[in-house]
Amino acid sequence: MYIHKAYLSSLIIALISVFSSLIANAESSTESSISGAKVINDNCARCHNARPVHEFSLREWSVIMPHMREKAHLTAEETTAVMSFYSSLQQQDKTLRSSSKGSKSGKQLMSQYGCIGCHSFEGEGGSIGPSLDSVVAAKGIEFVTKKLENPQFNNPASPMPRMKLSDVDVAALVDYLSNRD
Repeated sequence: MYIHKAYLSSLIIALISVFSSLIANAESSTESSISGAKVINDNCARCHNARPVHEFSLREWSVIMPHMREKAHLTAEETTAVMSFYSSLQQQDKTLRSSSKGSKSGKQLMSQYGCIGCHSFEGEGGSIGPSLDSVVAAKGIEFVTKKLENPQFNNPASPMPRMKLSDVDVAALVDYLSNRD
């Protein structure tokens, strides 16, 4: 089968445009009512084992997501929410943690980082990660603190993304989870 060069060039340009648009939407998207982490839990986890977000670059995710949008029947808003979630995680500095004071409560931080997209908590949330209901009682403050600081410390294949949390943020999350046991 012969494919005309002009047609092939047009197709490639169109695909690049679509992928660039996905990246631009992910980078400029305002706060969405849909949680990207929840979309991943509710859709992607049905067929795929949970994988670290940083396994692929944002550009690679922009190629993967249109394919998965079709296969998983995701809406444009859901796809944009996933790309925004990946973009926000990958734009964070992965190595530096600040000891500056945080101004958000543990509950606010859980919402900001979409924790219940993957973890269940107080009867709601996802199933990719373990329940957070009694995690501090079961694992201890030291373990939970280390997990928040470096999610792969005890399991290099952990799909939990590394988040830029200050020491105060980590303490607020641990305190919030401790008081729910």
